[in-house]
Amino acid sequence: MWVPLIRLVFRRNLVKCDYTIRFKSISSLAQLPFSDPDVSDSGSDENPSFSHKNSSSNSFDHSHIVFYRHRFTKILAHLQIKPKTALFLITHLKECGFKHDVVTYMAVIRFFCYWGMMKRLNYLFLEVIDDKIGAFGFEISDLFEELLEEMNVNGWNLFGRAVDALVMAFCEVRKFDEAFNVLLKIQSGFLPSVYTCNFLMKLLVEEGKVDKAMAVYEHLKKKGFCPNAYTYGIVIKGLCRKGCLEEARDVFEDIKETGLENTFTLGSYIDGLCSNGYSNLAFDLLKGSDSPIDVFAYTSVIRGFVKELKLEDAESVFLHMKNLAIFPNVYCYGALIQGYYRKLDIFKALDLYNEMCSKGIKTNCVIVSLIMQCLCHLGMSSEAINEFMNAMESGVFLDEISFNIAIDALCRLRKMEEAMELLEVMKRRKMKVDVKHYTTLIKGYCLQSDLLNALNIFIEMNQKGLKPDTITFNMLLDGFSKCGLFKETMSLYDDMLAQGLKPTRATNNAIIERLSQCGKVKEAGLFFNNLERKSLNDYVAMMNAYCDTNNAIEAYELFLTLSNQEKEVFLASKASCCQKLLSCLCEKDETDKALIFFKAILKSENGPSKIMYSKLKSAYCRVGDMKMARWVFDKMIARGIRPDVISYTIMLDGYCQVNCLKEAKDLFNDMINHGIQPDVITYTVLFQGDFKSGRKERVLTRDLTPVQEFAPDVILFRVLMDDYCKSGKLEGAVGLFNEMIERGVGPDTVIYTCLMRGFCSQGFVEEAEMLYDRMVSEGVPPDSSTMALIKMMKNKKM
Repeated sequence: MWVPLIRLVFRRNLVKCDYTIRFKSISSLAQLPFSDPDVSDSGSDENPSFSHKNSSSNSFDHSHIVFYRHRFTKILAHLQIKPKTALFLITHLKECGFKHDVVTYMAVIRFFCYWGMMKRLNYLFLEVIDDKIGAFGFEISDLFEELLEEMNVNGWNLFGRAVDALVMAFCEVRKFDEAFNVLLKIQSGFLPSVYTCNFLMKLLVEEGKVDKAMAVYEHLKKKGFCPNAYTYGIVIKGLCRKGCLEEARDVFEDIKETGLENTFTLGSYIDGLCSNGYSNLAFDLLKGSDSPIDVFAYTSVIRGFVKELKLEDAESVFLHMKNLAIFPNVYCYGALIQGYYRKLDIFKALDLYNEMCSKGIKTNCVIVSLIMQCLCHLGMSSEAINEFMNAMESGVFLDEISFNIAIDALCRLRKMEEAMELLEVMKRRKMKVDVKHYTTLIKGYCLQSDLLNALNIFIEMNQKGLKPDTITFNMLLDGFSKCGLFKETMSLYDDMLAQGLKPTRATNNAIIERLSQCGKVKEAGLFFNNLERKSLNDYVAMMNAYCDTNNAIEAYELFLTLSNQEKEVFLASKASCCQKLLSCLCEKDETDKALIFFKAILKSENGPSKIMYSKLKSAYCRVGDMKMARWVFDKMIARGIRPDVISYTIMLDGYCQVNCLKEAKDLFNDMINHGIQPDVITYTVLFQGDFKSGRKERVLTRDLTPVQEFAPDVILFRVLMDDYCKSGKLEGAVGLFNEMIERGVGPDTVIYTCLMRGFCSQGFVEEAEMLYDRMVSEGVPPDSSTMALIKMMKNKKM
């Protein structure tokens, strides 16, 4: 009764039709006790069909399963010349739940090998390799052992394809040891195809398993493997990644001798040289090669020079390409643009980008991201967004990095709704939205002090199963502390620690700095004191906070709490904080504490800076302690720091303030002897010193160059005018006033009032009144001294 049904299933027109077959029982095909069937497709031209009604796809008579498996192998062998029919049988049995053993699986492998169905072979092996629950009842090792036995009996010609597929399957799931083991177990004289061997070695090199790749290569050579040019290229690449440049050179020379050198091998060697910092050698090889050279080799050299920060050399390669009519592609431009961006030569990077676009070269997401970063670096966030939108509208693939830069640019522009819309675009495109994107949005909201939305983003991120990192918490902590929300800041900080995240230097610094900036220096101190482990950076942040809020004494006392070792490190490496602390002490005229701190800095590795000397010197001059001021001045010179005109002028002013004119005169002469030209402030200090001394004879200014030979300012004119008027030299005062007009230095209220007083003292009241009228007409406002003088003049006339 079965023979007619068998003939029906495998009649000739089964091959021609769509193979949609109906069975009276879907399991019947699996249960057929096939005798030797007639597998020709003779018979009726009707399209055979088998109903799926009342069927169970998994209903097998397991008492006869061994028998049916045996019959399956015989039928598949009969169908070897009818591949479509055989494929239908194999597929249908799988859908029915037919369970293979090693024998039946080998029958399928044998069939696929016969017809060269490599993809199907690959899938067969992957199914067994990926079987984690033992559904097959056998392992891939069992299948491989059976395959080896078949090869020994039937030879390599048929089953070589199976070995290729097995190795490729192991490579696909990155089981490289198992793939190598296949090669080791194959008997001598049998080898996989060159393509398979190259594929295995290529993946090993790309995965960083260079030693394993070289072991595969050596094993294959021992078994008589004949490498092709691509094999050699892979070997060169692997050796270069190991840093074995001499061995790579030897292989390259062998290739040239055998005549196998081609674009790939040359490109591999050039790329290897560039990766190891020998871009110059690579460029020389490129220029001297007789082999055809593709753009890839030039790109490798450009990237190599960029990596070595030799941008001029990179550009010379770029120009060399153009001279040879080898047109740079997007990757050449991208490498150069990246180099100039890293060097912060932003305008050069933008020029290259514009040149690339003008040549019709389509950009990519890497270059778009670089250009956006360039524009943002220049504060051109709007232009960065325009570039992003143009790329999106042009159909350029934009990755998650590109989107994050665009979101950040929108946040800088305070366009948070548009930034959120970009996040939604990412979600619609099924892109991977990670912690970085959420952190960027949190940063944007915190910049606007919109802490509620920042928290909402933080909550959404956690709900998505994304664990916030230290940077995320830093953004939130910065936002809350900036708003002076101390309790909320501490709560977030504790939450961060509870999640096992360690605060970075930026974390504590930001909290201390932000709290102090909004007037919460007391809270900043409380946070600092509650830190279990205080690093030196924490001390620096707190000292800076005290200094910025004019709490110099607290900053100094905090310095004193450091251990001797910490003080040494602090004084040697925290120059900015040292300078700030010393400056604050000096501004508060805390010269005793400033001197102690200054002497500590003197003993440090780097010593005080020029500004530190100037600050302490100025403080001593301000309090009139010229002995200590001179000590600091001499120390500065002894350390090889030459004083400039400002340093000399500060000292001269200090001497003049305490009426030490001889010392001032000597210092001024020292200044001239050292070739330092005095400026108008220096002259002003000297004139004031002479005038304040009350001496008739000028000590400081009698031998000075005439005023006409330098450019005095209004301050100096005030000093000189006051001197002329008080000494009764009215003619000289009037001449000085006219000189001011000629020099374009407009007389101010003080000078007008001084000259008016001079006129009145000599009895020239009318001239004083005329000068007052001129003062008013020039728009110079009178002050209280002017008005008191006018009142006195009116009283005299009455």
